[in-house]
Amino acid sequence: MNTDQIYQKSFSRNLGLINPEEQQILRNSRIAIPGMGGVGGVHAVTLARTGLGRFKLADFDEFDYANFNRQYGAFQSTVGKSKVEVMEKFIKDINPSADIIAYEQGINESNIDDFLKDVDVVVDSLDVFVPQTRRLLFNKAREKGIYVVTAAPLGFSVLSTIHSPHGKSIDKACGLKDGMSDDEVLARMLAGATKGTHTQYMDFRKINVETGVAPSLGLACQLVSGVVAAEVVNILLKKRPIVAYPWAFQFDPYVHKYKKILNWIGPKNPLFKIRLVMIRKILAKKK
Repeated sequence: MNTDQIYQKSFSRNLGLINPEEQQILRNSRIAIPGMGGVGGVHAVTLARTGLGRFKLADFDEFDYANFNRQYGAFQSTVGKSKVEVMEKFIKDINPSADIIAYEQGINESNIDDFLKDVDVVVDSLDVFVPQTRRLLFNKAREKGIYVVTAAPLGFSVLSTIHSPHGKSIDKACGLKDGMSDDEVLARMLAGATKGTHTQYMDFRKINVETGVAPSLGLACQLVSGVVAAEVVNILLKKRPIVAYPWAFQFDPYVHKYKKILNWIGPKNPLFKIRLVMIRKILAKKK
């Protein structure tokens, strides 16, 4: 079989949920995924199995043993290997005709414009402890008219948000400004997320800001990938209205809860200010 025949047969079971014309749209769409770690790798595979055909992948890191509990590409055979290279092989093994552009240095100010060139949707998979890079990504995507889908595996749950290029910017949503320290940007981004269901059972003493370590579970990463893939498909195929920020959603199967969250007034919200003070104190203690 040629690559077209392989593609058609590989994704034939999508029919009934995605029609042939829609499948071609997915095949020709370019998805940018910065970060191939806990969520990035499973995002890449889930989207590849949905039939997305064009990717930009970025990560400067290599797989290690600490990745085994949650990262899709982490195996004994991949320890010490480039995360981008490993995930590129997985995608190609699913879809040999996939077009993949790899950025093994990760993303930064010098390559962000190239990384976002010809991209249809960004799937934010950056580590929580790189807030300045996330701010750069969001602002550049907004400038270029690109939607950013972001979701976090929190405890046993997923907290998801879509940032529209036509809606409130990340700077306005969190009160961010040039010149702020990494800790302040991180604190404001965290304060922007309302108190979630995971706070009742997560041991926050296990968070280490200096080493970038926080409690995580592979099952939450799997939940995240399904939610993100559904939103990516909807953005590309326009199946229903896009529900973007200031709306956010959290689903927690551990406590059997689903929350719809409206963060309308952002940093002016008294609860935002209270959370910001508390988070600053927590970050200061970790230093």
